[in-house]
Amino acid sequence: MTAKFQHIPDIHQLHRKVLKKYWAVILISIVAEIVALVIKMNNEPHRLHEYIVNTMIVPTLIQLIVMGINEIAYSYKVETPLIIIVSGTCIAASLIIANKTIHIQYVFLLSMLVALFYNNIKQLTIAYVVNMVTFSVIYALYSQVRQSISIYELFAFIFIFLGMVYILRGVIRRGKDILDNFTRMAKTEQELLVKNALMDRMVKIDALTDLYNHKSFHEYLEQLIVQSNNNGMPLQLAVIDIDNFKSVNDTFGHAIGDVILVRVANALKESFSPNEILARYGGEEFAVIFPGLTLIEAFLMLEELRKRILQLQHTEMDDRKVSISTGVAEYQKGSTRSQLFAEVDSLLYAAKRSGKNRTLMPGMGGSRLDC
Repeated sequence: MTAKFQHIPDIHQLHRKVLKKYWAVILISIVAEIVALVIKMNNEPHRLHEYIVNTMIVPTLIQLIVMGINEIAYSYKVETPLIIIVSGTCIAASLIIANKTIHIQYVFLLSMLVALFYNNIKQLTIAYVVNMVTFSVIYALYSQVRQSISIYELFAFIFIFLGMVYILRGVIRRGKDILDNFTRMAKTEQELLVKNALMDRMVKIDALTDLYNHKSFHEYLEQLIVQSNNNGMPLQLAVIDIDNFKSVNDTFGHAIGDVILVRVANALKESFSPNEILARYGGEEFAVIFPGLTLIEAFLMLEELRKRILQLQHTEMDDRKVSISTGVAEYQKGSTRSQLFAEVDSLLYAAKRSGKNRTLMPGMGGSRLDC
């Protein structure tokens, strides 16, 4: 679609609607001609042949040819408003020529009103010029038209059409202003939605690791505890701590420490499904919520994570290994969030005290990869 008609949502669809209106005009004119034919059969039977040929057959054939050209253009998606507008003038001209003594010159407004649909002043101006030229030719060629229109009526017609152009130009300008304002409002609303989404993300997401932050994590945990209490859904909580992380910062600097945090966070994302909720709990600690999984299932997934992290390469630290210690426990119906965290923390500290690089859950001594 060209830039000139960028305000029209679907010009092809608009063409179809306009063509339907043209067909309706032609159908109405045929019905009117048939009614007139019936009247002439009683009042002027000697002029029936002339009327049928000149007023019915010839104009209708012209109209059908014009519409046939338009239908072909439409089928090949020739989306040129000029064809549609000039076609309106041709239909109007055929009606005037067929009814020379009847004052229907205002039917030329048809193409100008169609031009209005395209919301384009240039198309309106073209429609006006084509109409005036066509009317001038008809007025010059057919004496019956000249005789049926007085000088007063002729000038009235010209000035009325000039006034219509002025009014329709104003309508188009106003329509464009309204559309531009609507577009700006929609764009502003979209920008606000994007900004709100970004703000919401900034509030919920840890900037370094791209995991949920401490606050968001507790909000989700609280919601899941309510669900677990209401429907008995299994719920596991794990807290993960990077072993000896302080020495990483002290030896290699905080910039390298941030690299290790991001690498461990990425390992978490790769190890768990979208169903698990991952968060940077604080400093070098991470937390994971396992909704709908059993304690054993969560424990096995955490063990795979521990092994994955132990196998990571850290060239920034002269290929020294990084390990994690984890405590994981199941939420017990009726208990509080604080009680669950206290149990998980005690398991994490037990894993630390028992040699680190371990995953502990209630009733088990833990697991460790021998490397």
